[in-house]
Amino acid sequence: MEKLLELLNTAFEMEYADVFLYLKEAGMFRKKIIAGEKLAKIFEEFSQMELRHADHLAMKIIELGGEAQWNFRPLEVSSSLRKVLKKHLEYETKAYNLYGEIIEISEEPDFKLILKGIRENEREHLEKVTDLLKKIKVR
Repeated sequence: MEKLLELLNTAFEMEYADVFLYLKEAGMFRKKIIAGEKLAKIFEEFSQMELRHADHLAMKIIELGGEAQWNFRPLEVSSSLRKVLKKHLEYETKAYNLYGEIIEISEEPDFKLILKGIRENEREHLEKVTDLLKKIKVR
């Protein structure tokens, strides 16, 4: 149970940080690049998904007797779209792998189903970020 709470809190912190990071980057790229509106909408959608993920995690952490904690750290935002996408590729990969670990040790079937849904969202984010990164390299 202690290991599960630790992993859930790690995931919670990652998700919550991404909520703000995606929103900040969406605003920046909306103003900075041609056709930035489309990218901004993708990032805003990702932010909303990450918020829903964080909510699910927080509820489970509290249900297990833990305390959902998020330690604010300054957001590192690059003005380079390529760097931003590479960073998100790294973050989404970590999240995807972390959810695999949490699913493995979680014993509650209903919560496992929620976790698998979240993991699938992370896989979709990975695919989208990878696709965007390939499009940049082509140009």
